Amino acid sequence: MSSDDRPFPQPETILPQPSEFQPAVKESRPVRIAFEGPSGSGRTLTSLLVASALGGPIAVIDTTGGTAAKYADTVPFDTLELTHFDPERLFKCLAVAAMRAYPVLIIDRYTAFWSGSGGMLDKVTDETRSGYGASNAGWNRYRPMDRRVTAALFAYPGHVILTLNSRTDTVIDTDVQGRQYALRLSLRPEQRSDLDYDLDAVGTLGPVATVRFGKSRIPSLAGEVFEQPGEDLGHTIGKWASEGVPNWPQASFIDRARDPEATFDSLGQLRAEALASRAGAMAVLDLHGEPTTLDALILKRGHILKHHREARPGT
Repeated sequence: MSSDDRPFPQPETILPQPSEFQPAVKESRPVRIAFEGPSGSGRTLTSLLVASALGGPIAVIDTTGGTAAKYADTVPFDTLELTHFDPERLFKCLAVAAMRAYPVLIIDRYTAFWSGSGGMLDKVTDETRSGYGASNAGWNRYRPMDRRVTAALFAYPGHVILTLNSRTDTVIDTDVQGRQYALRLSLRPEQRSDLDYDLDAVGTLGPVATVRFGKSRIPSLAGEVFEQPGEDLGHTIGKWASEGVPNWPQASFIDRARDPEATFDSLGQLRAEALASRAGAMAVLDLHGEPTTLDALILKRGHILKHHREARPGT
């Protein structure tokens, strides 16, 4: 049997079967964190300062009308401004950022792709209004898109920081001099309710330059409150991310998948590595510049090579 007659390695032949228990090991992987809070709480600057400690260059997908650029003299970064927040557009932006191998990516604000113009809620509402069914029909149509974008976020070959809008409530508080003032409190982010399950940590920005971590896989952050969060917080997060056995999604996977000299065997080996590092859902651009996933690109190119081999027997 020639190499082109063999199928690509399948997930079940690469990853351990459910019955094959193995000792668990801490993996070194890029972090996925979010900072949530009301407008003016410092989400953007905090994200940039933390990102500067994680590495660089930094890419920012800006949905805030260019407000992130106000901090460009504090933390240098490349920016891409969007005014329409279709999740498919975000998927393509993730592909472009991955192909340029930005070590740190900030999406400021990720909430826009949920509740902003053209975001997920708009799409579901438009589907319902079109008369094709109840709201569950809209969710059935667009939930796969939401899952695709979420999977691409967590397969991105670098650190990812999200900022989230929060619903707020206002209470009357008293300062140290006895004066009363209105204090806005963050209640919960405007986002899919279970998003935090997919993140390593979620920090809530307070009214006086603080961030409080509730949910966190990073032991040194869980339940802690940090004053003036910035580069020190970034170093703490980066230290945790770098500990363990390296198993990062690699930006080099994209070049190998698009390599014009790639062979059926080399693509099969690449797929094995991508699946083992849980990078198959990474957003990439195919050879025609269209967004797709890394796994889909590898499979498509492999099938084309196999077809060409079968069309030229004896070669």
